[in-house]
Amino acid sequence: MKVLTTEITCPHCEGIITIERPAPQRRGVLAGIALEDMTDEQLKIEIRNAKSVLYKAEKRNAPAETILNNQARVDAAMAEKAKRDAAKEEPAEEGVYEEEI
Repeated sequence: MKVLTTEITCPHCEGIITIERPAPQRRGVLAGIALEDMTDEQLKIEIRNAKSVLYKAEKRNAPAETILNNQARVDAAMAEKAKRDAAKEEPAEEGVYEEEI
C-alpha cells in the first residue's frame, strides 16, 4: 500500500508536523475486473459509473485527454454490452429458415 506523507511547519513554534496516510485507491473499472469477466449486473453498474464519470468531467471542463479517456471507458463498456446482446440473439436466429416457393 502506498503512503502519502505531508509535512506542515507550525507558524508559532516552527516545528514540523508529519502526517502519513494511505494513498487513495485508484478508481476506474469496477473492482479491477476485466469487462469480459464481469457479470451482466456488474457490466450494467460499470456502464452507469463510466457515464457518470464522463458527465462530471465534461461539467468541470476537465482536460481533453481526461474526457477522451472517460469516453473510451464508456465506449468499451457499451461495446461489451452490444457483444453480449448480439450473442444472446444469435441462437434464436439459427432455427429460422426461409421456406422454398
